[in-house]
Amino acid sequence: MTKIIRRKSLAEEIAATLHQQIQNGTYKLDQKLPIEPELMKMLGVGRSSLREALRILENSGIITVKHGVGSFVTSQTSQTTSLATQLMNASQAEVKEVRELLEIKIVEKAALNRTQTDITTITSFLKKRNQAADDSNFTAWVEADIHFHIAIAEASKNTVLSDLYKTFAEQQLKKSISSTIKEPAVMHRFTSLHNDLLESIINQQPESAKALIESMNKKI
Repeated sequence: MTKIIRRKSLAEEIAATLHQQIQNGTYKLDQKLPIEPELMKMLGVGRSSLREALRILENSGIITVKHGVGSFVTSQTSQTTSLATQLMNASQAEVKEVRELLEIKIVEKAALNRTQTDITTITSFLKKRNQAADDSNFTAWVEADIHFHIAIAEASKNTVLSDLYKTFAEQQLKKSISSTIKEPAVMHRFTSLHNDLLESIINQQPESAKALIESMNKKI
């Protein structure tokens, strides 16, 4: 039987490099890692890949990310299987269940805690999503859709919840959308539901927001 060797993603390679540096003492316990621009320059990578790598290390218990302060080494060894790895190995049914649970709580909290800045950001991504659908630009549509939901997660004001969702989105959501939606016409399938979801969040109606996200997930 031929064994299929899975190639690591760039974020996983960055995480492995940083983990090795932590293990060899380059960065010691409780030490703060260099700021993002310095790490990007040192490793020759972009911001999104670096942030995903840092989340992999955080989910593994190797570092702790303190928002607005920095990333600190908390362990030299992985305490648990990383969330990214778990998502990669999970079944579609498991992934769908996690998505539903996360999104229901996220839209509820977002409707209660959103700010005007959040509304502006969410609205911007929704406009980009709808415009991409009008233009039949599938790649732009996927990116805008994911950022729309991430912006809602950030509006929840629960950093653990939003970080979990970001990791989920980066590891699974893009792949799931790309594999289930092929026809350009389908991109407008949930346009009205997304518009209504934004209105529920703007009007601080958590029950309505939850009902809308449940309706979307049932149709996926």
